[in-house]
Amino acid sequence: MRPNDPRLEALHRHAEGIDSAEDVALLEQAVLNDAEFRAFMIEYLHIDSALPEYVGEAAESLRPEREPVRTTRRWFIPATAAAALIITASLWFMRPEADIEVEVLRVADSSLRVGQRVKMQTLALDHGEAQVRLPSDVKLTLSGAGEVRFIDPMHARVTRGKVTVDVGERGKGFVLDTPQTRVVDLGTQFGVEARGDGLTDVMVIEGKIELHDDQRVTPLEQGEALRVDAQRGQQRIVNITGGALPSDWSTGAPPKECSIASVADNFEPVEDYHFYRILPRGLAPGAASYVNRTQVWGPADGKAFPSALMNADLVQTFRGARKRQAYEMQLILTRPCTLYVLMPKSERTPDWLARDFTLTGDEVTLRNGDVGSRIQMPCEVWQRVVTEPGVITLGAAPRKSQGVPLTMYGVAAKPLP
Repeated sequence: MRPNDPRLEALHRHAEGIDSAEDVALLEQAVLNDAEFRAFMIEYLHIDSALPEYVGEAAESLRPEREPVRTTRRWFIPATAAAALIITASLWFMRPEADIEVEVLRVADSSLRVGQRVKMQTLALDHGEAQVRLPSDVKLTLSGAGEVRFIDPMHARVTRGKVTVDVGERGKGFVLDTPQTRVVDLGTQFGVEARGDGLTDVMVIEGKIELHDDQRVTPLEQGEALRVDAQRGQQRIVNITGGALPSDWSTGAPPKECSIASVADNFEPVEDYHFYRILPRGLAPGAASYVNRTQVWGPADGKAFPSALMNADLVQTFRGARKRQAYEMQLILTRPCTLYVLMPKSERTPDWLARDFTLTGDEVTLRNGDVGSRIQMPCEVWQRVVTEPGVITLGAAPRKSQGVPLTMYGVAAKPLP
């Protein structure tokens, strides 16, 4: 450790209780990214107070009305990985909130008004929804009961509830803390829910983010989601229920009227973090086909979009699944329905498809969602009438004669009349 390392002075001020926001930010990065400094910090703070005293003091410091503490912090920190976790958590949550001016963009069942500019330290709702724009041009949407506390225009803390963040170009690097993890934006849209059961759900709508804790930095990209528990354990979230707006997402079950209750596959828990998005009544021209690409569903050239598919419950799949030769998808259907597979045309029809489904004669296309693009792929519509609720298993995507995989297929379902 270099004697003139500025982190040493920041650590000293932190231990004395006179650290600044800049000191905390510097130590946060050191704890997250420098294992040598983290070990040194643990040893430095290994003094003669008991851990319960520290826990009580940390809890007291989280009170919004607290005054700046100027007494020496007396900590007993065991030199273990758990200690680093405690230090990291304390740094994240000790930075004080600050009043920042936000612009109200959207409200529902809230005392705020659209177009209002107001200084706030905390955005809290008992119900409804509110979207605000921060001075950094970050758009933050709080949906339902929840609370977000602002540190500065580039840093916020969600203590409870569901938040959707649209960062934009100016807001790259925005940080959102939760009780279980820290989300660092890399230019994106993402959603976070700090749940009442001590878990945090994180999903990426577009772009990339990183999850930071004392153990690792976990990158997530568009169409991926993770659940983080109190011990910083991570678990793939397989299903997201979506809606018309980016903030219309949930890790809960789809509504009862949706024919598709859930989707699963045979990827190992740590093999892939992609989710399937279930869109109740979501299939129509322009509906996204994948959670991690820009392609959308459209009508075949010169034809109308098949009426049988309009407003069907849609499963948005992900492109990475097409590469797995032994791939399986399991659907749980809630009622008798017609199950559709939108399969890219191929010289080789998958055996499972020819065995369990029949061609309808309808066609759709996969089109690139970029404005002005004419790239498209024709797809055949296959169907299967399912007379009882239960589990249906689908197989791998088609492959060319050389064994090269084509793109991933789509899935939709519509209740029987």
